[in-house]
Amino acid sequence: MRLSHAFTLGFLALTFVRATPVQNQIPLSPSEVFSVHDAPEPQPGPRKLKGRFLHITDVHPDPFYLTGSDPGERCHRGKGDAGVIGAETSGCDTPFSLVNETFAWIKENLRDEQEADMCEIQEIDFVIWTGDSARHDNDVNIPRSDSQIFMLNRRITAGMIDVFGKPDNLGDDDPTNDLVVPILNLTNFGAKLASDVIFCDFLLKLVFSIPTLGNNDIFPHNIMTDGPNKITREFSDIWRSFIPQDQYHVFDKGAYFWTQVIPGTNGKTGLASKGGLSVISLNTIYFFGSNAAVDGCDLKGEPGYEQMEWLKIQLQLMRDIGMKAILIGHVPPAWTSTKQSWDETCWKKYVLWSKQYRDVIVGSIYGHMNLDHFMVHDSDELKPPHDDSKRKKKPKKKWSGRSAEEMVANEMDASEFDEENPVFNVQNAESYLNSLREAFSYLPTPIGAVGKSDDDDDSYDQNQNADYSQRIGGRWGERYVLSIVGPSVVPNYFPTLRVIEYNITGLDDVNVVVGGSNAKPGDDYQALHTTKKKDPSTPDPPSKTTPPGPAYSMQPFTFLGITQYYANLTRINGRNEKMDNQHLELRDSAEDRTFRYELEYNTRTDKIYKLKDMTVKSYLKLAREIVDATHRGNKKKQGDRDKTNEIDDSAEWEDLEVEDGEEIDTEEGGGVEEERRKRGRKSKKRHHYRLKDRIWHTFVKRAFVGTIEGDELGL
Repeated sequence: MRLSHAFTLGFLALTFVRATPVQNQIPLSPSEVFSVHDAPEPQPGPRKLKGRFLHITDVHPDPFYLTGSDPGERCHRGKGDAGVIGAETSGCDTPFSLVNETFAWIKENLRDEQEADMCEIQEIDFVIWTGDSARHDNDVNIPRSDSQIFMLNRRITAGMIDVFGKPDNLGDDDPTNDLVVPILNLTNFGAKLASDVIFCDFLLKLVFSIPTLGNNDIFPHNIMTDGPNKITREFSDIWRSFIPQDQYHVFDKGAYFWTQVIPGTNGKTGLASKGGLSVISLNTIYFFGSNAAVDGCDLKGEPGYEQMEWLKIQLQLMRDIGMKAILIGHVPPAWTSTKQSWDETCWKKYVLWSKQYRDVIVGSIYGHMNLDHFMVHDSDELKPPHDDSKRKKKPKKKWSGRSAEEMVANEMDASEFDEENPVFNVQNAESYLNSLREAFSYLPTPIGAVGKSDDDDDSYDQNQNADYSQRIGGRWGERYVLSIVGPSVVPNYFPTLRVIEYNITGLDDVNVVVGGSNAKPGDDYQALHTTKKKDPSTPDPPSKTTPPGPAYSMQPFTFLGITQYYANLTRINGRNEKMDNQHLELRDSAEDRTFRYELEYNTRTDKIYKLKDMTVKSYLKLAREIVDATHRGNKKKQGDRDKTNEIDDSAEWEDLEVEDGEEIDTEEGGGVEEERRKRGRKSKKRHHYRLKDRIWHTFVKRAFVGTIEGDELGL
């Protein structure tokens, strides 16, 4: 009864709090939802591209979270230090206080002011939302249910719509043009519903939010059979404002779909478009190795096979009309010596499809793992797809319906890295991160790489690195496929959001899409029957005259950089033992505990990674430097300085703990007295290796969103 009462109270109201310190907050109940038909009639206008989109993932809201409870009890009971706004670096899920503050921060900070009517408009063009909007099944005393999972997803969906949505074209047959949940500032909900505030909120253009299904958005977690089923039917309703009408038949079959977020040059969307940008939402649960209800991607009739065939068809159609696409999913295609997230047949097809359609795909973005990192897949490691007629179907794994106790017991096995068990993340992530570094070590390295950009085209590099260019698949590195994994909102480390900037040069006159596509239901299948070849086993590659795709060379839609924000819950919760140096002076002030997301890094200005853009070639360079920042084994030309390892920011010296007042000499022959060199030779040798690996240590630190240093893991 007590738990039932607590759960009921957990959904009475959704409020945004601006007090300091942050107070407990609870979400909105269905009975308090304001009808869109009570709102003023909208007056839409075109909205210009900003060249930015938001990536948000793994919110994991938990209505049972109790402030002051024991994190060892998942913050559900006992006495401990579970903070008002969340328990950072723990296995607890996200309290609604953090959910609400996150949405409020996005609403306040990712918009600018429109002087014409003083209403706000978005600073981003669309939102990628990569799943897990329900709590983990991690407490045997409070087991999950499918109804609870669906309810939590409805709450997060309502929050997304509150921030980004607006009903439009009410009364038509397209649910993507109007929203069943109001776009009101829920802080002012109730008596304070000023008409001008409502009008301004409804004047906002709908920003596309493209969701994808997470492994904890289903019951039981990880297990999903082919559709139509209860999951696809329920999410068709939950996400009805996000799924284009012409994609409903596809979504009902497997919970995957695509939507166009930027129209073509002819101003149209869908198959009538000429160019434009779409986002393809994949259901990675069908690829997930932990889904015992399916059997990979090679056997006809399996949902993984059907989804891969559908993806191939969509990418071919997009190629035919000049459209580009971003792939998104929840579970990333991790494939290292210690971690293989996908079934091997699905991983191979994904890499092969990505290579063959590299002229279409802009990039691939995932969540799930909580760690901030990236993966480089080598297409040379693939074999041709298996012939269905030659492969016998293996016995279907029987899911026995494990109890919550069995699932928790399984999570407590610390023998391998398990992103579903944050308690052991830090202990076991070392092997995973090292396996990534090991994989990076096999990447080809150009001669004279020290201090040189991969795009330097002087005669020296052209003559010396012809072999390197050939080994990476040509000048643009088209042998490799890149996957980006974003960190999460759930505070297993620090809550994180990221804004990705993309190139809109040449798109100045293009407006953001609002509403569904111009396509009719079934258009994709009609086009398929008129364009497909006879059962091709492998997609065709780009034409030899086709320029490299947006993931490889600079062109419209190419990803430019990441601006990453984090909420320092250690500071916000008033914990002093881990205070950043820059906040020490604010330790006792009220301002120091104000909730906010702070800048962690911006890759476009970052003095460590030095990513000039997010093309594959730039990440190949970064991957090599993660292996060895000084390019061990490479020779410099006479007189060259190791420009890639100069310390540009004095703050970076703080990580190099110089003993006995010794100084570090970053250049040969640089002005340190010989006497001091002899005294400090041992210390300097140690610091040389610290300097050499500073990019690797930064990579590790950022993987954990600054909650742990690389050397703390012995990496």
